[in-house]
Amino acid sequence: MEPEDYVTANRNAWDDSAPHHRANATWQRLSEAFAAGGYSCLDVFDQATLGKIGLVGKDVAQICCNNGRELLSIRNLGARRCVGFDQSAAFLSQARELNALAELDCEFVETDIHAIDPAYNARFDLAVITIGVLAWMPDLTAFFSAVIRLLRPGGILYIYEEHPVMNMFDPKGAQPDVPATSYFQAEPRAETTALVYDGSAVAEVSTHYWFYHPLGKIVTSAIGAGLRLVSLEEFSHNVNIVEYDRYAVGSVKLPMSYQLLAVKPVAP
Repeated sequence: MEPEDYVTANRNAWDDSAPHHRANATWQRLSEAFAAGGYSCLDVFDQATLGKIGLVGKDVAQICCNNGRELLSIRNLGARRCVGFDQSAAFLSQARELNALAELDCEFVETDIHAIDPAYNARFDLAVITIGVLAWMPDLTAFFSAVIRLLRPGGILYIYEEHPVMNMFDPKGAQPDVPATSYFQAEPRAETTALVYDGSAVAEVSTHYWFYHPLGKIVTSAIGAGLRLVSLEEFSHNVNIVEYDRYAVGSVKLPMSYQLLAVKPVAP
């Protein structure tokens, strides 16, 4: 398959999965919380880092924004203009619904991330990538090249993601505490289970593909696209689906998540 074929397959799977997201208790909680006003779904690590960056008055883009919950939270925390980009029309419909409930003014754009309208070039002070984005991308170099053009010179890329080490384990397998996959797995994993993070859906959807990108490849791809690395911090807490909570307990800790900050250089 070509990279664009994987992108299309993953988009179809996300569209297929959207009704399962909307049918669960998490959606009801989100709807009520945003309707009440001022809500943020961001965890303490997210809020601490975004607090250091400073959101007030910033123009923010979220790459692969899903149902918009993080972007709406960022808007509630003081960002100025917020635009979410995603290829799933079904999830963007949910994002716009939450936006209306929250009485906010976020914009949500349906697009292949690799082909965002050039009208958005250099329009943002901050680009945000949250949990579970990078492993859907077949070509990280192309992905980061698409992201960097959204940033103004001096603009910041903020990534808060699950750690690639977690891809080695299968919490639902017969030996969940034994690595089941190579950290350097070259071929993507093909699955058909609905993409619902709280474990509430067991339905089948169209085939989707998960790519194994080691942390070194992620960092190198970002640098190769022209970004300058500022910091990389690893954590032992889980930001993945609930089944991975088992790896966060005990005295022997695994790297389960990380935050990466990079900046688009200002031309001399």
